[in-house]
This record gives sequence, structure tokens and C-alpha cells, in this order.
Amino acid sequence: MLDGFYPSTTISMVALGLLGYFGLKRFMDGCRINVLSAGAKTSGIVRQTEAEGVVTLFDILHKDCVSLTDPQLAYMVPTPYLATGLLQTIYATLRVRRRDQTSDIEYVRELLVMKDGGTISLDWYDCAGAESNDDNSGPIALIMSGVGGSSQEHHIRALTKSLACSTAAFRVAVFNHRGTARTPITSPRPYDSGFTDDFRATVKHVCAANPCSKIVGIGFSMGANILTKYIGEEGTMCALQCAVAVCCPFDIKVSSAAINESNMLNNHVFQPAVMGTLMRAIKRASHLQVDPKWNLNVEQIHGATRLLELEEHLMVKIGGYRDVNEYYEQSSSVNHVDNIEVPFLAINSLDDRITPPRGIPIDKFMTNPNIALALVPHGGHLGFLTGIPPKIWFIRPIEEFVSAIVR
Repeated sequence: MLDGFYPSTTISMVALGLLGYFGLKRFMDGCRINVLSAGAKTSGIVRQTEAEGVVTLFDILHKDCVSLTDPQLAYMVPTPYLATGLLQTIYATLRVRRRDQTSDIEYVRELLVMKDGGTISLDWYDCAGAESNDDNSGPIALIMSGVGGSSQEHHIRALTKSLACSTAAFRVAVFNHRGTARTPITSPRPYDSGFTDDFRATVKHVCAANPCSKIVGIGFSMGANILTKYIGEEGTMCALQCAVAVCCPFDIKVSSAAINESNMLNNHVFQPAVMGTLMRAIKRASHLQVDPKWNLNVEQIHGATRLLELEEHLMVKIGGYRDVNEYYEQSSSVNHVDNIEVPFLAINSLDDRITPPRGIPIDKFMTNPNIALALVPHGGHLGFLTGIPPKIWFIRPIEEFVSAIVR
């Protein structure tokens, strides 16, 4: 026997090795993606061709979306120092304006005037630098940000660049809500959580200008709610080939309660970021004449410090709702999920404090054959950061899904 080497040492090493193995396995199992849908037998048909035969949503998910369904790849392992939803959300929010190699793009802007005189902007990008009115039959991705967001956010620019430079070579148009991204404010009517009119008009415009292009929709947070509500409202008449919703609140009452709860994340990170953007837009619109029927109290609006106060004093009155609860009910996309007729993928995090998982209508994803839900254990709100340095995980599954649909 070698000096200093005893059977007890061997046993200890084996025990430590086993503990490490089972600890790693348990950790990895806690990072596995869980995809819910109606199942293979009842899955909705995406297309039918001579070459492929019948292709269903289930086929797309399990053959093309390997980052969601492949047993070896379907994990979202968070960056070690961003291991909680809180840290993921704070990091993503505080670094939302950063630029790096993954997001170094320049847009070409197009302004669209809505029926009521309001203005939205489309920021276009493709790898060739083509403008929005070029004769191109390639696929188009319409991306919509969340409340207070815009085309300038890091995750929007990173996704835009990835889609444009992908094999499918999407032309990307980022939809900027009224008053965001320095879009001219030409109407006193703001956007809100359930306001689909502007996006509907934009889809019609893009379809008319690009009749040979397949168009997909991608929404984040509040933009995901608007997108989901829109495709449900459109039903069988929806012009989009498919849609992806990331961190969709679905039930606005649930997400509003979470957002307006008094805690460190809301008080010092999320509410200041969102309210700062919204209040700047309101001040920019102060020169516009408002409808007397709205019966707005300007002092209350300008004195708002929480999103709930702005909803009560502005959104509710402009929309003609009885109270904030009716506003939440009418704005929630959960009421329209059953009517979705195009392939739809939702990606939600189980540790999201802004759009909590209790607001997700899981039962509807098990019955509607056209929709699927990817539940990610870690990711926070619009974080989903993995690796060192942190990279955005959801870009890959989005690219896999929309590319497979338009192929």
C-alpha cells in the first residue's frame, strides 16, 4: 500500500464525486425547459407540401426548436452571478441601453400616422441595409417592446441583428409605440396595455407594402400582451404567419398587482425606469388639446409616481372604463388566447416578479392546438441571461421557431 493512501481516502473521494454528480444533475434538472401544448395528435397544421407532407406545430417544436425540446440542449442555465430572477431582472433593466457586438446596428426609420392623428414609428433593419420600401419578398419580423421600451433596448437590437443575419434573412421592423424612441407626439391619445389599433394598422400597412412577404410578430412584456390580444382578436383573419410572446402578462390584473407591490425591485428599478419614460412622453404631449369628455385632472397625472396612479388618472378615463379593474379585464390577452388560429409560442419565466406565472393560462395551452408555452425555471423579466459574459438565451429559440414557420 502506498504511503498516505488509505481505503478511507478512496471512499471519501468517491463520495465527493457522487455528491458532485448528483448535485450537478439536480441543478441541471432545475434548468430544464418545459414545453406545454395540446400534444402531437391534436396539434395544429402549419403547412402541407409535397416535399414535407403535413407539418404541425408539434413537428416544428420537436424537429426545429432544439433549444426548447432536445433532451441534450433544452436548458437555460443562468449566469452564475445572476442565478435568481431578481438579479436577472435588475441586470437586464439597468443595462438595457448597452451596445456591444451583438447589438451594434443602425435603423432606417419610417413614420406612420394613425387614423386618429397619432404617430408610431417603424425602425427597419436588415443585414444589407435595405430600406423598408425595397422590392423584397423575404420574410419580415415585426417586433414590439414593452411599456416604456423601444427599438433602442439591448435585447431588441440583439434579436433584430440575429434575425436579420440568420439563414432566413429577415427584414426586421421594430414597432415603436406613440411617444417612444423620439417618435413625434401628434395625438393626446397614448398607448396602453391593451391598445391594439396601432399595431393592427401597422400590420395592414406592412402587408400592403410587401404583398409577397411572410410576416411574423414578436412581442415583449406589455408588447407581448398587445400582440397576443391582437392575434386572438383577428382569429382566422390574422395576417401574421406566427407570433412569439416573451414574458407576456396575459392577465393584466395579476401583473399590475406585482408591478405595484412595494419592494426593492419595483421601488428602485422597474417603476422609476417605466415612469420616467412615460412621464417624459406626457410632458412632450402637453401642447396638445385633449378631449373634454375625458375629464382629465392634469395635476393628478403630472403628480403620478406609480404606474397604477397613471392607469387610474389617464388610461381608465381615456378608454372610458368604469374603473381600473374593468381596464385590466378588457386589456388582458388571456381573454383572447382561445381564439388564436396562427402558430403561437409563449416563453415565460417561472421566477418572473413582473409577470408572475400565476397569470399564465396554462389550461388554454393544453387545449388550443395552435399554441405552445415554454416555461423556463430561471430568467426573471426579460433577462434569460446565460454564460459568462451574459448572453440572451431567448434569441435562439425565437430564431428557430420563426425561421421554421416561414421556411
